[in-house]
Amino acid sequence: MKGKKFLSIFLTACLSMGIMSGCGNNPATNSTTETEVSDTSTNLNQDGFPIVNNEITLKVFGQQGPVQEAWNTMGMWNSYQDLTNIRLDFTDVLAAEGYDEKKSLMWASNEYPDIFVRAFLSNTEIVKYGSMGILAPLEDLIEEYAPNLKKLIDEDPAILTRITAPDGHIYALPAVFTVTATRTDKFWINQSWLDQVGLEIPETIDDLEEVLRAFKEVDFNGNGEADEYPMGASDAQALIRKFAGVWGYQYQFETYLEVKDDIVSTYLTDDGFKEMLQWLSEMYAEGLIDQEIFTQEYAKYAAKMAGQQMGLFFNQADDTFDSTNYVGIAPFKGKADQQYVQASPAARDNGVFAITAECENKEAAMRWVDYFYGYEGSILMRYGVEGENMYFDDEGKPHYNDGILDSPEGSGTEIGKYTIWPGGGAPQWVNEDNCEAIASDATLAAQEALDPYIPEQIYSAPLLEQEVSDRLSVLWTDLENYMKETTAKMIRGELNFDSDWETYVNTMNEIGLEEWVSIYQTAYDSLSA
Repeated sequence: MKGKKFLSIFLTACLSMGIMSGCGNNPATNSTTETEVSDTSTNLNQDGFPIVNNEITLKVFGQQGPVQEAWNTMGMWNSYQDLTNIRLDFTDVLAAEGYDEKKSLMWASNEYPDIFVRAFLSNTEIVKYGSMGILAPLEDLIEEYAPNLKKLIDEDPAILTRITAPDGHIYALPAVFTVTATRTDKFWINQSWLDQVGLEIPETIDDLEEVLRAFKEVDFNGNGEADEYPMGASDAQALIRKFAGVWGYQYQFETYLEVKDDIVSTYLTDDGFKEMLQWLSEMYAEGLIDQEIFTQEYAKYAAKMAGQQMGLFFNQADDTFDSTNYVGIAPFKGKADQQYVQASPAARDNGVFAITAECENKEAAMRWVDYFYGYEGSILMRYGVEGENMYFDDEGKPHYNDGILDSPEGSGTEIGKYTIWPGGGAPQWVNEDNCEAIASDATLAAQEALDPYIPEQIYSAPLLEQEVSDRLSVLWTDLENYMKETTAKMIRGELNFDSDWETYVNTMNEIGLEEWVSIYQTAYDSLSA
């Protein structure tokens, strides 16, 4: 894969071109020009704590989430400020209500903070204000001052597709979720239903058909009503995505694309995709799929999970239902040499941290945020301060204090009193040792069945120039609307696969399927150009 050696090659190239990471005196200067390195060598420590010998202050711009208390009251920040010798000015940490408007005013003011933290910088803002020289390029800083983040990138080079701008620079950082249980929908099957019909966990498509037909014949709750479903999903597209993986297709760039041998392609018009839709249509016609998948709101799907009304369904965790009677299973074999599971990329919530060109302590700022991409810092971000909010068990694993996960206010609200991650958008590394609040033991166990089917690389939606991004949006809006409408009719039996498939393929091509794919190919190629 092209991405595997990209970071070291990219950073070496940047160094050879003289692209430095220090403070730029003129924020209007394009970021591709050489900038002056800030003189922090006498105050900055290369590693360890404190980060700086003499105290400095970084002015922060960000959003205080609805479930979060004021940042200046959080023990997490107070503890970290004492550890680093870096104070934070929270004056421009703003409430969620009206935040976007205030952020727009900030951009227009020409008065910028030192750092953005949980500022929800959009892809458009990252590319625009990076190319204008307002956001500092970070690649040299990552190489020199962010060993934790660099290690995560080295282990998963696809992270670069999330953070590399079209001009080749990195202007903002993402949250990184290496615990895959937080990035997949599990295949949950009702073990008690299986026991009642005397069948084993289905391993192939043929096995699944037998199980679903058996489920349909039993009134498990004994109320005599048609309120149980052999298989359900939140909506039709979710079901299509799950079974596309069973038919051997990946889900790259967060859409219906694959990357093989450095070639980006789509399968939306493949014969195999047609075969998968035909199978779903057959299952739907037999009543083996919840007939409401085309119309239900998510709240109704969640109620069906909570009511244990489905034999097989898909959900990331067991937070909405009691998983006692359920087990997580693998995707079904029989339709492709290799099955795949749709998984979100490890890098998400891009724009969780950035440094402005006006910041006089860029190196210290990078060291400051890199702590949260390491083990100890990730625990501080996720759990708060030892003794105040959390403790370590005999095996050294972190746990929340009593009364937090089972708080009557909700765990998110309780955790939001002392750390900023509830609500998303925080600079953080989420791993299997610090995910207690979002991934139960049952969820982690269910993930084990999916692990062999996760693609080696999972590419994020790329950062694009505004004009290209706008064109991509127009293309995909038209393609997706037509695809959703047509595949729904196919599954419901309202279109004939023999006579209508060719019309579907031709229309997708006329709308611009090839151009849509080419935009992703160009973005992918640019990563190792």
